[in-house]
Amino acid sequence: MPRLFASLLCVFAVALFAVPVAAVGKGGVEFYAADLKWVLLAAPGSGAVQVLDVSRGVTPLATLRSAQRGKVLAVHVQRASRRVWVLADSGLDVHDGFNGHLLGHWAPPQGVRLERLATNGAGQLEVWSAVRPYEALVGAAVLVPAGARVTMR
Repeated sequence: MPRLFASLLCVFAVALFAVPVAAVGKGGVEFYAADLKWVLLAAPGSGAVQVLDVSRGVTPLATLRSAQRGKVLAVHVQRASRRVWVLADSGLDVHDGFNGHLLGHWAPPQGVRLERLATNGAGQLEVWSAVRPYEALVGAAVLVPAGARVTMR
């Protein structure tokens, strides 16, 4: 019976959540990374993301948390590095998908309301606010407008 449940969960997740960047309108977030066989779940209003491996049953890998994170808006998995990007009210976080360690955080620019994650034509992850994309640059504390020339001092 547990195998049947896991198989049904996989089929259900593949059918509904096989998209590269995921967000669900009712406040919760659900994402299925088919090639990794990972399911990522955030309950409505929650700041935590559960990472489950469904390749052989349902195995919890990590719970992604950040003390400063608000409600999760969207998630994205970088398949090659197994990094999980989490967009929340407080900004963009990146975690190690296996152990949950927080690897980086970028706050939104002052007065900017973050809305969604998307990949651009070059396959780079962008954070969107209305019609303006932002990106996370290593060494920056806040998200910067996509394509902007930035000098770090």
